[in-house]
Amino acid sequence: MYTEIIQKAPEVSRILDMLSHEKRLCLLCILSDGPKNISELTETLGISQSLASQFALKMRDQGILKSEKKGKEVYYELTDIKVIEVLKALKNIYC
Repeated sequence: MYTEIIQKAPEVSRILDMLSHEKRLCLLCILSDGPKNISELTETLGISQSLASQFALKMRDQGILKSEKKGKEVYYELTDIKVIEVLKALKNIYC
């Protein structure tokens, strides 16, 4: 009966861990509206470029984001459909 959730618990826990930090949650919400570069993220979030880059790189390494270089800028975009769906649900509940 609980086999499926037990098997998927590590993935769910990873997603919830990403969402559990206020600034990471905000970063993901911003990216849910489309690709952004680090400058756009830092300006909107009011955090340092190094912190925004650190968050984005960690999430990229976990497959939540993808990055694309355009000229001198690197743009980040949400790619994990499950994270996108969780963010939609959170927006419906809280926004």
